[in-house]
Amino acid sequence: MNRLTRRSFLRSTAVAASTLAVGTYIRDAAAFSSQTPSATPQVETSALEDLRNRLNGTLMLPEDSGYLSASAAANGRYLDIRPVAVARCADETDVVTCVQWCTENGVSPVPRGGGHSYAGFSTTNGLLIDLRRLNSVQVDWKRATVTSGGASLNADFFTATENGPLFLPGGTCLGVGVGGLTLGGGIGYNAHWAGLTCDHMQGTRVVTASGDILDVDSSTNNDLYWACRGGTGGTFGINTSFTFDLVDVPASVAYYRYEWSGAEAASAVLAAFDKLIQTAPAAFNGVAMAEATDVGDGSPEQAIHIMSRGQYIGPIDELRELVEPLLDAAEPDVQTLVEMPFWDMQRMIATPEPASHSFGDISRYSNKQLPESVVGDLVDLLVDCPHRTPDANGSIWSLGWVGGDVIGSFSRTETAYVHRDASTLLRPTTVWPNDAPASVADELNAWTQSVIDVIAPHTPDESYQNFPNRSLTEWEEQYFAENAARLRDVKAKYDPDNLFSNPQSVRPS
Repeated sequence: MNRLTRRSFLRSTAVAASTLAVGTYIRDAAAFSSQTPSATPQVETSALEDLRNRLNGTLMLPEDSGYLSASAAANGRYLDIRPVAVARCADETDVVTCVQWCTENGVSPVPRGGGHSYAGFSTTNGLLIDLRRLNSVQVDWKRATVTSGGASLNADFFTATENGPLFLPGGTCLGVGVGGLTLGGGIGYNAHWAGLTCDHMQGTRVVTASGDILDVDSSTNNDLYWACRGGTGGTFGINTSFTFDLVDVPASVAYYRYEWSGAEAASAVLAAFDKLIQTAPAAFNGVAMAEATDVGDGSPEQAIHIMSRGQYIGPIDELRELVEPLLDAAEPDVQTLVEMPFWDMQRMIATPEPASHSFGDISRYSNKQLPESVVGDLVDLLVDCPHRTPDANGSIWSLGWVGGDVIGSFSRTETAYVHRDASTLLRPTTVWPNDAPASVADELNAWTQSVIDVIAPHTPDESYQNFPNRSLTEWEEQYFAENAARLRDVKAKYDPDNLFSNPQSVRPS
């Protein structure tokens, strides 16, 4: 009876919160519109022809075949943002040319590697500088390093190192650019034991607002090196190459995947995983997720799908003992617990590029166990999710990759990535088709905000900068915390006129 009473209360407060959240979202959208031109700026044809003639690569204009696909954002929410032109750079010299041309013509430059900015910041009404041809990956097996072009994807690194003795801890989505991943931190299924991607960056080359090409590492332009390890892309310049140190591949890993169904199981499993991840050893790299699914002939309480999976760098018996609390929490519908070669595991978790769709995301770092009543409230929100079809729904994730002894071996100020003392990253996620009515997006985004409202009192005011969300009002503090002031100083040194900017890029001090 108490659970029904709490759900009834939560449903009514969620409606009120949703109304407020929609209003907040609209105001933030208006603020964004005031910072970004609502229409493609007018640029003289002669200026565009000048750029075309100066490039070794190609320039695509709105009337050109292929322009729409070349300029489209990965997130369908931002497909209506169109650049004045797309410059497909053939080399680093083209990047310099584009930056100089933008300065000469008063046009905003925006670089694109993988193009997966959650908030659409890798598209623009200005000049879109397409780096995708800068995607080489060269491995030095003797020195255990890799050098890549600025737009190399997870897929490129995967191909270059697959089945070898070394690898780079990166992301699992194959279409995502490693440059953007690195510049915002770089979490993934191997981060808990092998470290963030940015922690393995030895150096980078950056085209600055002045058109200079800088070599950046711990001894040369080391303030910019610090900022590039978590300060996000599109802020300080355009990174055209990276060098990383690589990690030894373990011979084998233990892997588990358990699945459950129903609201009761969701509350028990999410609470059990949250407790587990507080003290889990670095060798454990796991996630838990609960998703609102199609009700069908059942009830909203029954139509909740729960999944937890992960890898363990050690023997299977140790993993079995570690995840036993998940099995004690609720009887799973599906159980998998196996040992496998490391690269077989990586192939299994690698995610191909999905079909274009729209999505919303707000993340929240957590550094202590949530009260079980809060977990119950989150599950109640899943039960009340306003849309729950296969292509329009909400889910809540706990990414247990983000803390522990390895990531925490760096202090909070040692790199621009500040979130070193977290235990997990909580992430309400919504998806919907690009052609869905606006009400679907509004209702799902309001639902997302309701989830954050439940989590916020129990977590630090910190959010992952690689999952940017335009509705965040205190985004600089949430992304960078005590590192924000130093990032503004670095910005003022290398881009004092704020040439490289988006609604959530660091501003000069």
